[in-house]
Amino acid sequence: VAATGQSLKGGQVLHKLLTNAGWQVVGNSDWAGDLGNGQGTVWAEFGDIDSEGHTRGWKLAKETERLLDEVALHVLQLLDAGWESVQIVTDHGWLLVPGGLPKIELLSVLAENKWGRCAAVKAGATVKERLYPWYWNPSQQFALADGISCFRAGIEYAHGGLSLQECLTLQLTVTPAAAAASAQPVTITDIRWKRQRCTIVIAGSSAEQSEALRADLRTKPGSADSSIAVNPKPFNSSGVVSLVVEEEDLAGEAAVVVVLDAAGQPLAQAHTIVGGEPHHGA
Repeated sequence: VAATGQSLKGGQVLHKLLTNAGWQVVGNSDWAGDLGNGQGTVWAEFGDIDSEGHTRGWKLAKETERLLDEVALHVLQLLDAGWESVQIVTDHGWLLVPGGLPKIELLSVLAENKWGRCAAVKAGATVKERLYPWYWNPSQQFALADGISCFRAGIEYAHGGLSLQECLTLQLTVTPAAAAASAQPVTITDIRWKRQRCTIVIAGSSAEQSEALRADLRTKPGSADSSIAVNPKPFNSSGVVSLVVEEEDLAGEAAVVVVLDAAGQPLAQAHTIVGGEPHHGA
């Protein structure tokens, strides 16, 4: 990147560099058929949380549980695809305060640029805020807002300061438990509807393992509260189960078939339409 000066914005250059370095790059929109081959190293991206925060403000909080459930499900899918471990990283944290972060004054005439939590101070200008050098250019001085304050009014979501929430980023490494590692991977091979009854077939599990698995129909795959089935039910020894959607108003609506292990953790998923046409090869 330094040699070419190309921007990493948009991710295309980054993905090319990763591919040239021998990494597999998988998509972040529909991972069902794009999980790599389980060999070497893989790069996977998820979500657009930062843009959502800047656009929606406090409403991001309403989506947090769903986003975390989807991250967890994608990690399980990568492990099921044969990857030995998944490391979860992010570049920064953030502050979120409904109604807006407290504002402090910084005159525009003193700053070259002014963002929410930081500002580039003009050469020779004197400000009461503390100044810090920039890692990439120590001669450039930045003013950082104290505490969780902000240089602009009405901002509910912001980052770029020195709070613990913004600066502490966890690096999580997830590996399969011994039982999960020894279990055979499960694949949804058939979904058939007869009016409001859905028959689901799985493959790849032993008869004993199949009977320990359950199926559910959900609008959000990682959320048990979004179930639309009368009951999640166990598969029989042949890997078949039948679920009923009682609410007729849901006919034609999108749903997700989810296969759950004995602990209730998702192992596989496939999209479907309530009452829809047969769906093969999920």
